[in-house]
Amino acid sequence: MTGAEAVVECLKAQGVELIFGIRGLHITPVATAAKRQGIRFIEVRNEQSAAFMADAYARVTGRVGVVLAGTGAGTAATTIGIQEAYCSSSPVLLLSSQIDRAHLYKGWGDVHEVKDQHRMISNVTEACYDVKTASDIPHCLHEIFSRMQNERPRPYGLEIAADILKEELVAPFSYQQAVRTPKLPDEKRLEEAVELIAGARRPVIYAGGGAIASCAGKAIERLAELLSAPVFTSIKGKGVIPEGHDLSLGNLGTEEPVQPLLARADLAIVVGTRFSNRSTGKWSLRLPSRWVRVDLDQRQFGKTHPRIQGRDVVELVGDARITLEAILGRLEKQPSRPQGFERSEVVRAKRQTLDNVRVNYPAEVKLLADIRRAMGSNAILANDSTMATYWTRRYFEVYEPGTFLWAMGSGTIGFGLPAAIGAKLAKPESQVLALCGDGGFLYSCQELATAVKHRLAIVIVLFNDSAFGVVDYAERKAGQLFGDEALCNPDFVALAKSCGADAVRVDSLERIAEVIEKALAHNRLTVVEVPVALRPPPDLA
Repeated sequence: MTGAEAVVECLKAQGVELIFGIRGLHITPVATAAKRQGIRFIEVRNEQSAAFMADAYARVTGRVGVVLAGTGAGTAATTIGIQEAYCSSSPVLLLSSQIDRAHLYKGWGDVHEVKDQHRMISNVTEACYDVKTASDIPHCLHEIFSRMQNERPRPYGLEIAADILKEELVAPFSYQQAVRTPKLPDEKRLEEAVELIAGARRPVIYAGGGAIASCAGKAIERLAELLSAPVFTSIKGKGVIPEGHDLSLGNLGTEEPVQPLLARADLAIVVGTRFSNRSTGKWSLRLPSRWVRVDLDQRQFGKTHPRIQGRDVVELVGDARITLEAILGRLEKQPSRPQGFERSEVVRAKRQTLDNVRVNYPAEVKLLADIRRAMGSNAILANDSTMATYWTRRYFEVYEPGTFLWAMGSGTIGFGLPAAIGAKLAKPESQVLALCGDGGFLYSCQELATAVKHRLAIVIVLFNDSAFGVVDYAERKAGQLFGDEALCNPDFVALAKSCGADAVRVDSLERIAEVIEKALAHNRLTVVEVPVALRPPPDLA
């Protein structure tokens, strides 16, 4: 068995069903071995897109997304997408080739040689493992998969020299599947947390991406109903409980009608979040000072921005789902519980927020409602970084976890189309819609060819304002535009059709719902160009 075959046997043992990447010169043996073993290889048109696809696949399924990249330029091209996976805590495995061992760091001018590829990968992953011999491969992959399943989900790299991929294993191949063993917090801390919650009058819950990663949604919903506690979320936590629920306030924690409600809260139950700049309105969110905080990553407790951090905190290190279930089991035995909030006041705060926004931005609010209405409740929305998606992060209702994808970690652009492809491959039966701007779409438009090849029925709504709209808005606001910022764009309808996709141009926002509904029903890759400039949402304006 060769090193490349050993890699594939390990992946197969872990239940990996598909890999994203390009068959670079050195990494080809892994792609070949994968195909022979029945693992689907999705060959993309740019390695950056492969990383975005794997990230989306991981977010939607909760499983590891795998990226294959050749030495040097191929691996370098993945780093933007891998960086996003790191910032958004997605379990992505980057398999990278390297030049022959005997040539490493010699500077002889090998094809694809990089000064220090290991460090390049390490900068955007939790860790990069280097394989010394083919026999090391099973051990390294077992450790990587074990860490991804039992520590905070993050991307990892495995770097394998080209000669090792061809080398025969010296020892007989042996691989034991890495399994998840959820971690429970310290019992004493757990009792302290239950006592604090039981003694509160009006608790609130704040949940982030970690709550979704651990499948804690049902436990959070039960806890919210038991305590009559409103549920707030980060951007990545949207959908952890259905945002149509009476107690859900989604990512509206910094909105003016919601602030009086938060001001009356006396305890925050914080689950799996780092309180990022964007999710908290530039750290303007104001939670009560007493917290019960649950996180799998103990290091996160000390990293929270000082304007957010609670002053009286019980910290629970453990898996969000089983920790909350343990809390629920103990709370249900308590003689008294918090009074909580009236559901009617939570619903009123949400309605007033949307009504206030609708007064000043009727077209944008209606657009979000129309898109939501056109999609099924379990449809997946892949957001690129564009003006439309700055609206969705707060005001678009999400009903199921893993159905709202946004590159909120590193804030890159070009994410929308590749993420939609990864999501559709993860859940072929689900409707998938991508929201893109013209600037970001041209980062990854070549992946239309990938979607056509694999017959993926995705709808791409492309807002074309001939600009990097969000950047231009910020510069216009600062008085720094020079008049040469307008982008020169292709005919997007013709471009899409030339790749084999359906395409239509819609000149009015009024027709969006109708066109999306038809495109989803038609069940083909469709680009809907909307040559309309949207206004920025209130938190940008």
